[in-house]
Amino acid sequence: MALGDRLRDRRERAGLTQGDAARALRLPRELVSMWETEARTPGLGQLEELARLYRVNVAYLLGEEELDEKREREVLFRGLGGSPEARLELERWLNFLDGWADLLEDLGGAEVLPGPGKPPRGLREWAQSTDARRAPTLAAKAREVYGLGSGAIPDLYAFLDEQDVLVYRAVLGSISGPGGGVSGAFYNHPELGYCLLVNSDTTLGRQAFTLAHEFAHALFHYPSRGLISWKGERDPREKFADVFAAHFLVPTKQLKDLVEDDRQSGWPDPYEALQLASYFRVSYATLLYRLFEEKIIEGDTYEWLKGYSPSQMAFYLGMDPEEFSIPEHKTLHLERYPVSVIERIKRAVEAAELTPSQAAGLLEVDIYTLQRHIKMLSNPPKADAEERLEFEELPS
Repeated sequence: MALGDRLRDRRERAGLTQGDAARALRLPRELVSMWETEARTPGLGQLEELARLYRVNVAYLLGEEELDEKREREVLFRGLGGSPEARLELERWLNFLDGWADLLEDLGGAEVLPGPGKPPRGLREWAQSTDARRAPTLAAKAREVYGLGSGAIPDLYAFLDEQDVLVYRAVLGSISGPGGGVSGAFYNHPELGYCLLVNSDTTLGRQAFTLAHEFAHALFHYPSRGLISWKGERDPREKFADVFAAHFLVPTKQLKDLVEDDRQSGWPDPYEALQLASYFRVSYATLLYRLFEEKIIEGDTYEWLKGYSPSQMAFYLGMDPEEFSIPEHKTLHLERYPVSVIERIKRAVEAAELTPSQAAGLLEVDIYTLQRHIKMLSNPPKADAEERLEFEELPS
């Protein structure tokens, strides 16, 4: 099969039109057509982007090897709406996971790889749960198993990293656009175990909800191997994960205790609700949902409170509006990866187990950016005079 035929075949198998592929690659549709008719030949960089979008590797497109079945992950894309750009980001994530697993095996042998993930023993009996009515109880059980108590989780990204859950940020666009959008994904990698994807084009509170939602899939739907969460998905596992996430992030007892204290200062009040959302590190919408679900507020009050802008209220309260604002759409670099990945790469480069070029290739950044980052991690920046002054104010 010629290159053009392989390109056309893989595009069609991915369910994309030439226009879809062109938009994902930010190129004219005519160029995609000329590649498939072999009127023109894509360059190496373009082949790499095409391979990522079509879920194959460059060697296959060039006819140098047969299809690598390991890269065939149709289960993660079955029925997926959303944009071709989101598909490209999803494949970028999956490619990184395979590359990371290969690197860890090279550095420490196969014994360093945990294999497919499984939940702690206290939760395994609930595998494949889809009954949303049971989700609040299982959220409380998960908090108990992980020793989280009943308060707010200080940093969900850090918590998951400590549990060896690999979290990857991706630019997936708006989740409210036409045709729906991807908020996150779960993949039980055959070598790395639990891996989660989160859409960085959402508010911090929404990212927390997505992480908790995907964590629910990891704990209870891990035999499914992979699931994508996107607007319009009607799988009962998604409703279960939504309810789990809300209760995992905002435990009932703590919420009711805090609301009882707030009632004395004129409840309900949108500013009080916003401060509760900030305390639990969730979105304003998630907090209102929990108040309504616990029957702390009635339906008409819920609708009334929904009409206020959390970012503008945060500004007038003297809080950071960015906590409740959709971030500016931007390209991610090293911010994609969890702290544990960056630290392991740093150690490997410093020990000459990995060249800077190899590390930069895996992380998809330029060598200069990576070397500068590693240098800063090895030699933390010095405090300036004003920062040192604080120490002089402390008792000697």
